[in-house]
This record gives sequence, C-alpha cells and structure tokens, in this order.
Amino acid sequence: MIVFALSSDTYAAATLDGIKLWAFNIVPSVFPYFVFTALLTSLDSAARIASRCSALTRRLFGCDGMSGYAFFIAAVSGYPGGSKITAELYAKNLVSYSDAYRMSGFCSMSSPLFILGTAGAMLLKNRAAGFAIFAAHFLSVLFTAFLLRGKRDKAENAVFVPKKTGADNLLYEAVYDSVISLLVLGGLVTLYFVLIRMLEQCGFFLLPVRLFTLLFGDETLARGFAYGLVECTTGIGYAASSLSPLKIPAVGFLISFGGISVMTQSLVFLKKAKIKTARFFLSKFLHAVFTFLILLFLTTVTPL
Repeated sequence: MIVFALSSDTYAAATLDGIKLWAFNIVPSVFPYFVFTALLTSLDSAARIASRCSALTRRLFGCDGMSGYAFFIAAVSGYPGGSKITAELYAKNLVSYSDAYRMSGFCSMSSPLFILGTAGAMLLKNRAAGFAIFAAHFLSVLFTAFLLRGKRDKAENAVFVPKKTGADNLLYEAVYDSVISLLVLGGLVTLYFVLIRMLEQCGFFLLPVRLFTLLFGDETLARGFAYGLVECTTGIGYAASSLSPLKIPAVGFLISFGGISVMTQSLVFLKKAKIKTARFFLSKFLHAVFTFLILLFLTTVTPL
C-alpha cells in the first residue's frame, strides 16, 4: 500500500492498461465460449458428444469421453475456459474426480486467436512463427496428457448420473455465471499488471533477468521471459523486440506455461473441484518444456 501510494499515478496507469487488456482482448474472445459451453453442458449435449469419444480419450488421456468435449472447448476458447469447463463437469457429476484431476492439465490451453493473432501477427509480427507456436503448443499438450495419463481403474468406468437442474432459467444462469467469472478474471489480470510494475520498481526482476541473460545470451529476451513468468502477454511484448534465435522457443514456453496470472485464473475454477495445485503446475511446466524443445528443433532446421 505504501509503494502504491508513493507512485499512485504510475500504478493507476498500469491498472488502466490491465482493464484495457481485459476489455478488448479477454472479454470478446472468452465471453461467448463461457456462455455457450454452460448452455451445452446444461442441455446434456456434452453427454452425446462424449459417447462418441470414449474409446479415443481412454487410450490417449486415460479419461472418459467427457474429457474429449472439455479438451475441444479448451482448445477453442483458451485460458481459462478449459479449467472452467473441467470444474463445471465435475460439479454436475459428469466426470469423476480422478478424470477431473487428469483433465486439469491437458484442458488448459491458449486459444488459436491469441497465438496466431495477438502473439504471432501483432507482437512478433511473424505469422509463420505464430503457426509454428500453435502447432508446438497443441502437440506438446497431447504428449503431456499421454505421459501423465496413468492407469485407469475399472471403477472409473461407471456411468455418472448428472445432477438435475431446472430448465427455466438456463440462459440467465449461463450469462450470469459467465459475467461473474469474467469480472473475477478482469480483476486478476489488472492486479498482475500492477504487480509487475511494482516489482519492477522495487528491483525484484534484477536477479532473474541476470540469470536468464546467462541462459539466453540476450538481456531483452531475458527481461521478457522474467516478466512473462508473472504475466504472459506483458512478457511476450518485451521479448518480441529481441533478436535472439531463442526468441520463438522462449515465447512458446511462456504461452504454454501461461505465467502466474493465467495459473491463478485457472485455479480459481479448479479449486472448486478440489484439484491440487502441484499436479496442475507439473502439467503446465511439462507442456511448456515440450513446446520449447519442439520450437527449438523447428527454428534450428527451418528459420522462421
């Protein structure tokens, strides 16, 4: 509070930047998916989709067919839509706890709109890099899910009876829940925008930037990477101006990892399903590492 009071103008501007990012980027890309997925789940459409996916998802993810529905929603809507639908399916008794536990990792993805549009075209100004990051991001989450799927018990194949809900106010409830969720996300995004500015002025990033400079050999990329571990979009913005050949793999790592901001947004929903933070963090870290390695190979073979 003291630091904020001493530089209130600076942090007020950071607050406004966070609100702008939420209003102009997150709300348009996430709000429709929040409403539509809530309606689909309440109308039992998810169960019909899941019945066609069970054989594939049990082999790939070690989960019932409902995980295929959640994975599709996560791949299209991006952060934190996958975490939200995972928590909703568990709350409606459409998936077991063990399935929700596994789904928390592979149903956490960035949207194609953000990777191709915001990161690739706008920030990196390189559409080819955007497509490469998207491909690596998607492949690595599948590999991570397969690696962590574990063994499925026979008891998990039981049919879950969904909790019955009234059909009178489905649209109202879907919109209301989506608006509340978006307001919470907006508050978190804005808070992390301000936090980065405060940490920067307090010298918090000096040591991480030095360490990452030794790793990447470029201070600009190191600064962007350090910022990105807290808030992904801010970090990519800084890293985009780097000339390092490791820029694209580093950006891919940040997008797949999501940063503390995205993790907090996701855990807001996952905690409702009592998902442990350690499992979610491990999945995100492996996802990010595999994305980095795939992009490192691609950029070595073919310059982007």
